[in-house]
Amino acid sequence: MISTIPIRSYEATGGQLATATNSVNNAFSSVYRAEQNGGDVSSLVEKLNTAVSLIQKAKAENATDPNAATADLSNATTIAQMVSLNSTLVSTSGSMARQLRLYGALSTVVATLGIAALVYLRGDRAYRRLWLYVYRNHVVKKNDE
Repeated sequence: MISTIPIRSYEATGGQLATATNSVNNAFSSVYRAEQNGGDVSSLVEKLNTAVSLIQKAKAENATDPNAATADLSNATTIAQMVSLNSTLVSTSGSMARQLRLYGALSTVVATLGIAALVYLRGDRAYRRLWLYVYRNHVVKKNDE
């Protein structure tokens, strides 16, 4: 007897694989933007590598253990989405740190220019006072005495 009911495979579908792959690609883009903004993305990259390894593992075990493959793809998608969310925070903190460094550098330049201007304008007066303070007890004698 030949069955007319189609045999269904319980393997992980291509849609799940595409969803996980797209999530990882989006997370990679978010991490890249966060790095460009000066954020520390090392922990995000580790998590992203974990998601990629789960996708590779799911591809390998799809034929033998489809339930585990589906679970791995689901976990990879979740990890990639969390990386995307966390990358915005890392990007913001990197931008703020970059601005603080910029403001610090600008304030150093302004202070240096201010001190240089004061030395230029009042330097001779300060030099004379310092010279008189250092040599106040110094007696100058003539050579012909």
